[in-house]
Amino acid sequence: MEKMFLKLISSAAVTIALSGVSYAESFKVAVLPNEIFQKGVEKNITIDSINKHKVNFVIFGGDSKDGKSKCSNEIILDGVKNYFNKLYAPTLYSLGDNEWTDCHRTSNGSYDPLERLQKLRKTFFSKSTTQGKEPLKVEREGKLGEKFSENSRLIHDNVMFIALHVVGSNNNMVATDKQCHKKSKRTAEDCAKATDEYKERNAANIKWLKESFDIARKEKLAGVVLVSHADIYFPYELSDHGYQEKFLPSLNDKNGFTDFFHTLDEETHNYPGQVVLLMGDSHYYKVDKAMFDKDGSLTNNFTRVETFGSKETSWVEIDVDPSSKNVFAFKPVTLPSLKKQH
Repeated sequence: MEKMFLKLISSAAVTIALSGVSYAESFKVAVLPNEIFQKGVEKNITIDSINKHKVNFVIFGGDSKDGKSKCSNEIILDGVKNYFNKLYAPTLYSLGDNEWTDCHRTSNGSYDPLERLQKLRKTFFSKSTTQGKEPLKVEREGKLGEKFSENSRLIHDNVMFIALHVVGSNNNMVATDKQCHKKSKRTAEDCAKATDEYKERNAANIKWLKESFDIARKEKLAGVVLVSHADIYFPYELSDHGYQEKFLPSLNDKNGFTDFFHTLDEETHNYPGQVVLLMGDSHYYKVDKAMFDKDGSLTNNFTRVETFGSKETSWVEIDVDPSSKNVFAFKPVTLPSLKKQH
């Protein structure tokens, strides 16, 4: 009887292994609000709340400071690093525009954005790990601390998390003279260099995104979470009934998000699992189904989540259950705004 029982267990184990069944456990992820420093004030209440919830790791989609303060090392480098180290859980960081793209603005100190970007890469992306005191291992694009090393990915319990460097301010593409000189002392040469940077990074982003979805399909992952800063807008938002090709802002060669949108749309429709886009920039918390099929019907496996904004200390908790149909559940953890704390 005992031999027969052991034989049955062995047979069952082989069957499970061959069928590719995964028994991944559920876990929790926290999404920080935009601007963890608002006019130099650190959002400590957010840190305390997240630490009490005992999440597996934290996601930060950029905008470490507000859009009018100086892009100093003390804030965008040292301050942010110290902030991450106060969190008990490791942090996956995707850059925003306030920490480099917009640093050319006179209110920001008229810094060279490309110099700021180089500093950010050396500071945060010189190791194959997330941020924090007890970091997780990640895979990075490009050489550590150099171009595109901010693009990263990790797989946790049958779900892939991808950090992709897509930022607001038209993704650093300068499409017009007005955009070049607004709130800035930039020259035409400076703006040409900005657009060249966009083109090179955009190509690397598309490559990273496609490779990541290829891995997710091959490994039969339950879900993909994409973390980027920019609010790229989706066609349905400015149409009367579902999907609409022509909308404002148009997906044309002057839009720094055109390639990203089309690639995300294509990869999502060719992936059987659930896809989540975590973003910020517009500073309004929302969870919605933002993607539509060509016939106007809803793309059921796509969800967009925008995190809380500049004056808010609230954050988003994601409950991840790889064995469930929807994989992801989202819950706002609301806290007093900065104004109400003073």
